[in-house]
Amino acid sequence: MEEKIFKDKSTTKRRTRTPLQKRSEASSSMPKYTIGVVSQLLGLPPQMLRRYEEAGLLEPARQSGKNRLYSDEDVAMLEEIVELYEQGVNAAGIRYILQMRRHVRVLQQEIKEVREAQLRVESTRLQVDMNQEQSDE
Repeated sequence: MEEKIFKDKSTTKRRTRTPLQKRSEASSSMPKYTIGVVSQLLGLPPQMLRRYEEAGLLEPARQSGKNRLYSDEDVAMLEEIVELYEQGVNAAGIRYILQMRRHVRVLQQEIKEVREAQLRVESTRLQVDMNQEQSDE
C-alpha cells in the first residue's frame, strides 16, 4: 500500500513571485534570439538587420562581445522599422519617428500616473470630508 505524505502548508516556505506584469516586462527586454532566428521571424536577410544596426536604428545585445542577441522588444521595433522602410521612409526619418513614438509612450505613462494620483487625492479628500461631516453631527 502506498503512503502519501502531505506537508503542512504553514511550514513550507514559498518563494515570493514577481507580479506577472513585471515578469513579462523583464522577459520582453531579455535578449534571447540570434540574428538567424530574427531573420526567419521577420523574413529578412541577416544583412538587413546588420544595416539597421549600422544605421543606429537599434542596438541588440552582444553575447561574449560578438554574437547579436535580440529581445522581444527589439523584434517589435524591427517590425516597426520594416513597416516604415516599406513605406519609403529613410533611416533618418525612421530614427526620428521611433524617437517620437518613445516620447509619446513616456508622456502617456506620465499622464496615466498623474491621473491615478489625482484619483487617490480625490478619494482621500472625499473620505476626509465624510469623516468631518460625521464628527460635526
